[in-house]
Amino acid sequence: MKVFIGSAASKTIDESYLTLARETAEYLADKGLDLVFGGANFSMMGECFRAFIEKGRKVDAYTVKFYEDDLKELEGAECHLVSNTLERFYKMYEHIDIFVILPGGIGTLAEFVSALEEYRSNREHKLIIIYNKDGYYNKIFEWMNEHINTGFLSQTLNNDFKVVDSLDLLKYYVEDFMEVSK
Repeated sequence: MKVFIGSAASKTIDESYLTLARETAEYLADKGLDLVFGGANFSMMGECFRAFIEKGRKVDAYTVKFYEDDLKELEGAECHLVSNTLERFYKMYEHIDIFVILPGGIGTLAEFVSALEEYRSNREHKLIIIYNKDGYYNKIFEWMNEHINTGFLSQTLNNDFKVVDSLDLLKYYVEDFMEVSK
């Protein structure tokens, strides 16, 4: 099975987010999952990359021409250069079983929304987990619930993904999904 981890590639974030990324990635690699990600070797993305490489797992990195130089720093990864972010997401999505969205920026938010729309539209057997550390995504969830209440979003939207605020809860959903997927 393959897991996508969406996360920050910012060099200015608090150390606690780097720890979160490392601990999450180590757990997922120890479960025997392989990593698919956006291809940066620094910040949260870098922590995830290194954890999977150190555990001897396969890593696929996807990026666009603008970030092509980042791929040179990913020794041990199979690197894929694509023409645009839409193609990048689709190429990653078709190979992924589990999505884990950690705190991140606009790219991470785009990956979450894209995964949610693909899942909603196709009902494929995939698991989407949002790691809501310290309420990071609370405003997004408030917006979603507001628009569920006004009829713009489906009443069942919140059933399409899991929200966790601890590694223990993430473990529960991953292990349950892997057991059902056998």
